[in-house]
Amino acid sequence: MSGLVTKLSWRIYHYVHTHGLVADVVYKGAHFFQNLWRALQYRWLSRHKVSAEALWPHRHLAASGLLITGVTNICNAKCTFCAYPKVVESKTLQTGVMSLDTFKKAADEWAAAGGKDLDLTPVVGDPLIDPGVLDKVKYAVSHALIEKVTLTTNAILLDHNDNYKKLIDLGIGCVCISTQGTSREAYEKVYGVKKYDEAMSGIRHLLEYNHAQGEPARIIIRFRNDQKPSEIIHAPDFMVHIKPFLSERVRVNFTVDFDNWGGTIKPEDMSGSMKMRRLPPQLDVPCQALFGYAVRHDGNVRLCGCRLVQNDLDDLVVGNIYQHTLSEIAAGENAWKIIQGFYAGQRPQTCRNCTLYRPVTRKWLAQRAVKK
Repeated sequence: MSGLVTKLSWRIYHYVHTHGLVADVVYKGAHFFQNLWRALQYRWLSRHKVSAEALWPHRHLAASGLLITGVTNICNAKCTFCAYPKVVESKTLQTGVMSLDTFKKAADEWAAAGGKDLDLTPVVGDPLIDPGVLDKVKYAVSHALIEKVTLTTNAILLDHNDNYKKLIDLGIGCVCISTQGTSREAYEKVYGVKKYDEAMSGIRHLLEYNHAQGEPARIIIRFRNDQKPSEIIHAPDFMVHIKPFLSERVRVNFTVDFDNWGGTIKPEDMSGSMKMRRLPPQLDVPCQALFGYAVRHDGNVRLCGCRLVQNDLDDLVVGNIYQHTLSEIAAGENAWKIIQGFYAGQRPQTCRNCTLYRPVTRKWLAQRAVKK
């Protein structure tokens, strides 16, 4: 029965994401539905808050969660929807590349804690910029024995030195592609670089090779689209290079609305069909992202691997893996002080105007419970 449901859900998903008019209607409706759902959800949550006492036992490093190792915070694109170009221009971001030793320490500690999912994607930056990223994937898969290793890339360097092939051969669990769509003009406007051909070629080669190997990796193409979904779906590059490889393990999706990066991204940064996400009500409850940990390239450990405002050495940094273990940092005073501060209306600067705020719920805590 479950197999039948899986096949049916895939067929529905495939239909929505390969039929232009349907995709336009669904994604346009999703924007309004999500706003309505969030409003109702926050109203309910305001009356059913999770207390600090209930959160206290969950402050530890949860094996059921996700660890992010930001292998580099350097990028080769200048996306209009991302804070990276702005923090580079303002010179507030201290960039670098993670050493293999730092990565090994983080991966080993995560594996020892029972961690199953490891993401090599930094808050900003493209992991394929790191010249040692393949060594890190190999170590995580073959030595630390992490079950699912993931990275997100803009695909510009997938063709470089056959990166697309090596990622699959090394056993990468999931590759997420962040790209604009299937228009060179729109791509150059949104991504800020003339790399459309490189990105499309890398996507095609990755899909083709993964398919030839029996689809060992999940691949998700996330369109950060200025174009309407129908314009992407009907374009020759989608029909020729992407659609033939779509399956239950290879999917595409479109962006319903864009985050504001704590106020760094403004409505005027949007173009075409892009919409901004509304700022949700700020409840006196911590965000779910504060229970995840991101290791910066220099070993500093930060709550939340999703967003920054000016830099990633901010008020969400709670320790360094060369001074304490990940487990010690997670259960330490610095992390708990930030989490507890939400109950007193004291939010870190990075969190004050974040449209990705997702308050902790009882359901989320139950799902996060560590499996012994």
